[in-house]
Amino acid sequence: MKREVIRPWPLQSEHRVPFVPAIKLTGQGTLLFMSGTGPLPPSHSHPHVPEEWELPDDITEQAHRTFKKIRAVVEHAGGSMSNVVKITRYLKDVADQDKLNAVIHEIFGDDLPCSTTIQVAGFVVPTMKLEIDAWAVIPDKDA
Repeated sequence: MKREVIRPWPLQSEHRVPFVPAIKLTGQGTLLFMSGTGPLPPSHSHPHVPEEWELPDDITEQAHRTFKKIRAVVEHAGGSMSNVVKITRYLKDVADQDKLNAVIHEIFGDDLPCSTTIQVAGFVVPTMKLEIDAWAVIPDKDA
């Protein structure tokens, strides 16, 4: 499978954006759609209980925890983070996006996904600062 970044306008090096405008994939691959995930432990009670809501107040740490869970899903499906082509970032406070952007650059390096950012009024767990859903295209082993 071939991954090509579509950039119809010049990249401005002074603007270090955490996404690419579009990604074109050709060849064989498997689509993986991931539910929104946040910084809570992978196993927690449903319905949610306040005793499990203790999270670091730092958006950077919450982002690292969230991407660790996304990485686990992608790798369990046979892929890697470079196969993630789209994320939607739900933030409680859009002012946190620059800190989140730094984590995204750290996690994805040169394989940035397409991205959408949305500020929300809140999450089902009030101590959460973000939730992220992701799409990946994992190359078929025989392709």
